[in-house]
Amino acid sequence: MATNQKHYLVGYGSLLSHDSRSRHSNIFCPNMPITVNGWQREWLARGMAHLQTALGVSQVETARLNAVLLRIEQISPELRDREQDYQFIEVDPDSIVAAQESELAQTELANIRANPDTCKIYICANLNKIPANSQYPIYQTYIDTCLVGCFDMGVVDFAAEFIQHTHFWEHGWINDRKNCLYARPAIVTQQQHQQIDRLLEQHQVLKYRQEKDG
Repeated sequence: MATNQKHYLVGYGSLLSHDSRSRHSNIFCPNMPITVNGWQREWLARGMAHLQTALGVSQVETARLNAVLLRIEQISPELRDREQDYQFIEVDPDSIVAAQESELAQTELANIRANPDTCKIYICANLNKIPANSQYPIYQTYIDTCLVGCFDMGVVDFAAEFIQHTHFWEHGWINDRKNCLYARPAIVTQQQHQQIDRLLEQHQVLKYRQEKDG
């Protein structure tokens, strides 16, 4: 591998949160908000180790998802362990558009396109595509982590777009805020919880959430 190789990762779930990725995964790069065309975000990634259903993606020609472009040193053993239920797939830079508010993302993407031999972008695609259920639920604290990450992007309606362009909300979603079950949660304030619930209700997905005692 060339010594000047640059690697980038498309973060479309909990990696959206700078707090979560820096504290739990030692990924400290700044936010570069983007839109990726040709990929659909879905609640179909069964996590065998943590007994949960996380976000995954499928290639769908007409789909798009909003995400964050992350500069990483390499696809390290630690990153592969974190993403053990996923495979790293190279993404065409021409399928990615910088969020209009992000000059940093625009500049970085221009550099990537100018250096296709040394700059590679990857997305983590889930190996298993199975809807959530009571044994492998969607954790509210995971959703909170994703959405506070969206708030931090400084892009208008970024969190709303995340909800709108995510599929399969209707299975196995539990509210674990009283007893967090997600392994890499972001710090979320009570005010942010309320903001998140208003958005989820506004986009007609909150009705699928089940309360969990304890």
